[in-house]
Amino acid sequence: MFWKFTQFETKLILKNRKNWFIAAFLLLFFVLFFIYYSQETPIPLTDKKRTETQMSYAVFEYLDLQRHDLPEVAEVYDYHTQIQSLLGMQLWFIGNGNDSEQYIENGLEINRLRLKVHELGNNGIPDHLITPKEEILKEDALLHYIKDKNLPIESDSFSTNHYFTNVLTMLSGLLFLVIVLISGNEMLIYEQRHQSVMRGFPLSFMNKVISKLMVHFVHTYTFLLLGFTIGGIYVATKFNAGEFSFPILVYKNENYIAISTGKFLLYMFLGLGLAIIVLLALSILLNMLFKNAFANILIGLGIYLIPDIAMAAGFKATFLHPIKYIDIYKVLSGDLALELGNSRIDYWHVMITLGIIAVVLLGVIYAINKITYHRVPKHAPLVKAF
Repeated sequence: MFWKFTQFETKLILKNRKNWFIAAFLLLFFVLFFIYYSQETPIPLTDKKRTETQMSYAVFEYLDLQRHDLPEVAEVYDYHTQIQSLLGMQLWFIGNGNDSEQYIENGLEINRLRLKVHELGNNGIPDHLITPKEEILKEDALLHYIKDKNLPIESDSFSTNHYFTNVLTMLSGLLFLVIVLISGNEMLIYEQRHQSVMRGFPLSFMNKVISKLMVHFVHTYTFLLLGFTIGGIYVATKFNAGEFSFPILVYKNENYIAISTGKFLLYMFLGLGLAIIVLLALSILLNMLFKNAFANILIGLGIYLIPDIAMAAGFKATFLHPIKYIDIYKVLSGDLALELGNSRIDYWHVMITLGIIAVVLLGVIYAINKITYHRVPKHAPLVKAF
């Protein structure tokens, strides 16, 4: 019976125009994004280093004016003199010198000196010219990975994953939430409005819920993967797939580590898959409580914005943070931990929490159905959830 009901649900979802609209949107979103952004050339590493060197010159001037009067500034000045020299050598090694190994060694030394300057309190350096500690740790992790894997560095090496990270930044979060909420906004309501013989199937309520979850998940996740794959093939063909050998940084255990592009995409799409399950389970719960497709979307959006409203009002409200965990890209990049001021928010912490939330939501759905069933008066006809 379960598989017959699942087959019926599959036919139902394939005949629903709304679901095909979502499928078309996911396919076109990735393809059009990659086509549009592939026309823009990412900033080459040499240009980034020139900009970094110019900022370093500006710091140099500030420190030079104060070092004779303030001993603590003089110490920072000495470290910065070394940094300035190493930056100049990096420009040479990435350009005319063509020496990746020495470029990496100089970069690691620059990061060590910058962390030393942070320990000294960045005395004499204006706030807008201070290199954030997070940026130093990110570059350090990246350089260590490149060194360990013996990857060559060219002028455009660090633009390797520019397109992948940009498209995932745009998709993950609010847009992703809206797509899944629209996909699941009629999971129970549709069958209540369009009666069928399947309503009387001798199948338990939770089995029907699991079937609907499974079918809607497969539909949304399939087109999500398909859209990204088609767009990724386009980018790989146009820019040479070998360029995607460079790593991507992720946040883990209050630090940053570099992982391969393949591993990053695996983490990303496993996380998105779990987030889809959580949002579809939430959609079923909202369908049961409000019996309105539009309420599903509006209330879902309202719940997602609660942590932002709490922070704007001055409340930390750590217990609300899991609401934002569906933004998997921000979780992996460490931006969510930084934004919420919670260093514990890394990938595996989020995956475990989302798994628990999914189980809790299913438990609440089961409990509400049981309570509703037992509250039906004996003399009244039994009304099923769907």
